[in-house]
Amino acid sequence: MTSSRVRIGIVGCGNAAQIHLDRLVAREEVQVVGCADAHLDAALAFASRVATRQRGNNTAQVAAFDNHRDLLAELEPDALAVFTPHLSHYRLAMDALQAGCHVFIEKPLSTNVQEAADIVGLARGRNRKVGVGHQFRLCTSLKEVKRRLTAGEIGPLRLVTATLSRPWLTTLAQEESTWRFDPKVAGGGILADAGDHLVDALLWTTSQPAREVAAFQSEWDPGIDLVTAAAIRLADGTPVTMAISGISPRALFSIEYFGELGRLAVTETTLEHERLDGEVAVISLPEAEQTIDGNFVAAITSGEALCCPADQAIDTVRLLEAIARSASTSQVVKIF
Repeated sequence: MTSSRVRIGIVGCGNAAQIHLDRLVAREEVQVVGCADAHLDAALAFASRVATRQRGNNTAQVAAFDNHRDLLAELEPDALAVFTPHLSHYRLAMDALQAGCHVFIEKPLSTNVQEAADIVGLARGRNRKVGVGHQFRLCTSLKEVKRRLTAGEIGPLRLVTATLSRPWLTTLAQEESTWRFDPKVAGGGILADAGDHLVDALLWTTSQPAREVAAFQSEWDPGIDLVTAAAIRLADGTPVTMAISGISPRALFSIEYFGELGRLAVTETTLEHERLDGEVAVISLPEAEQTIDGNFVAAITSGEALCCPADQAIDTVRLLEAIARSASTSQVVKIF
């Protein structure tokens, strides 16, 4: 687009949309022009909230719809931001791309590899950008880990252990009443929700796809995983152990990388580098310079590289799909 002004439509007016809204309307180059939700009352309430919060940028009325196709046809936005349950991501992205929009999708890109590939293919054909909400790529701790691994500072990688825990079950119970959250409609449990961030961070920092996985899950309801444990082999043969739990008193995100010359231990906000002599250096980290929303807007207005373009998100979808398949069949799944 030639204009620096980005007219954005929002689909899905629940908790995720409200979190992203403040970041979007804080940017002078953004105008949220409308929103859609299957529940029109939710769309109307969200539209009112948008109009109030972006008053400093634009005083135009914000339209509300109960159908995303009406939003696309009537408002013709430059971009569509998708904050709906996972199973609906594919259709929304494809419709938006067909309408000529750039697309931001709160992770995951889609729930299966074929759909993800379709989105990437259509985006290329229409010369549109599709960004995926893997904001952990913007954490300075993980960016520094990726730099050190690429530079070979801990030597050849031999083992990775990755852990994520969230008080997901408690949050789920709250969201069922507050946001009408239905896990069966949303598609998946803790793995497809918060676990998606851990999987993407693992693949992105190591710069490798997964080639093989054996996984086990305990379920809250049939088809809704509460705990996932997986053994993964990366493309260069490095083994990974990964554990994701929705039962936890607090949130935890942690990855340890063991190389022949040392160890890196990273969380969302901290990084330690342990050398072979046992010396542990706590790495000083700057504040993150950008949000995932700001990155998407900058990609449209100034051509900045997307933090997580759709084509890079396919490997994460592929591994998530393989983990689910392995857990359901009790078989090792090879990934090609």
